[in-house]
Amino acid sequence: LGARTRALLELVRDKSGWGKTLPKGTGMGVAFHWSHRGYFAEVVQATVQRTGTLKVDRVWVAGDIGSQIINPMHAENLVQGGVVEGISHLMQEITFKGGAAVESNFHQVPLLRLAQTPPVIEAHWVKSKNSPNGLGEPSLAPVIPSVANAIFAATGERIRTLPMSKHGFS
Repeated sequence: LGARTRALLELVRDKSGWGKTLPKGTGMGVAFHWSHRGYFAEVVQATVQRTGTLKVDRVWVAGDIGSQIINPMHAENLVQGGVVEGISHLMQEITFKGGAAVESNFHQVPLLRLAQTPPVIEAHWVKSKNSPNGLGEPSLAPVIPSVANAIFAATGERIRTLPMSKHGFS
């Protein structure tokens, strides 16, 4: 692991309380992503009901976007928005018929509603000596494998393809 990756994984581990005892059906998952020169690690705590209903309880995000965060409030909002969009992708599916997409807009491929979003999405930062870099997009990607890893921790079932509805989750 590189120093930047290690610092993020250690920060998100500490902020999430990784390793704590959780109720049955609840698990934690972690993932890391780098893109647009932004480094992000995320831990998701999720609960899976016997019916397959999935609830993302909480998300901890650790980001290294360089030496300066120009607008801290906007940075936090971008991270939270990336996480919400990433969770939305877990159940979305675009299908094709005759070479064209069947779904035309978000009324057929909906994003999460406010009531479905995690009540807490914490953003934490590691300030490094690198120049400022990517922020919104790099925070989206790690939430998807983090949720899949939390499902595995909670149920023992590995999810390797999307949408999760094809694996019995809603």
